[in-house]
Amino acid sequence: MKPAKPAARYQHSRIQWLQSPILWLSIAAVGLLSALLWLLLTFGPVVAVEAKYQYRRLFSTVFTGDGSLRSLFIPNISVDIRGFNATNTENGIVIPAIYLDEPVIYNVNPNDSESYLAALRQGIAHASSTAFPDTGGIGYYFAHSSAPEFRSQFNAVFYLLGKLEPGDEIFIWHQGERFEYQVTQSVEVDPEDTYFLQQEYATETIVLQTCWPPGTTLQRKLVFAERVYQ
Repeated sequence: MKPAKPAARYQHSRIQWLQSPILWLSIAAVGLLSALLWLLLTFGPVVAVEAKYQYRRLFSTVFTGDGSLRSLFIPNISVDIRGFNATNTENGIVIPAIYLDEPVIYNVNPNDSESYLAALRQGIAHASSTAFPDTGGIGYYFAHSSAPEFRSQFNAVFYLLGKLEPGDEIFIWHQGERFEYQVTQSVEVDPEDTYFLQQEYATETIVLQTCWPPGTTLQRKLVFAERVYQ
């Protein structure tokens, strides 16, 4: 009997290797790990922001005196920032209801991906060609609720917009001045729907936008708020 040729032996070994359970288990493990990593990068920031929100909400409930027996033993500590002790008092946004206090990058071109992606790595973006505070018209502010390419605290910063209700306060800081707004409504629209930018508003209005649901780009969450004049 003639010995097998080297090429034939190589082909036989290759077929055996491709049929090996270890190979397919390794491929499945790599695929599973990749999927888990994607889920972590996409939804990890959302979970972190939600956990921080729930913690601060609980802290606020426990440490704010309400006339109960508990308040006799626990100091009356308030965490209602109301925009007065904001961190970003030059250019920023404060929303007490969701404990949000973040910087705002003004005059960002929403049609230039390089420009707005750079801005979103720093905070909330204000769209160029829309109104600045105290100038009337409509001001448009946007951020991603979560996306794998953003791995900073700003990934999911606007995810909590879904918790806002009519009457909630929003404070915008622009060039060191504070301006107050009050939420009027929130809606979900298709990504291409920009009807709100063409409308006329009787009162100075801002719109906060984020991708929705978190971790996707299926729709946009829009929160409208009107200026409150003191």
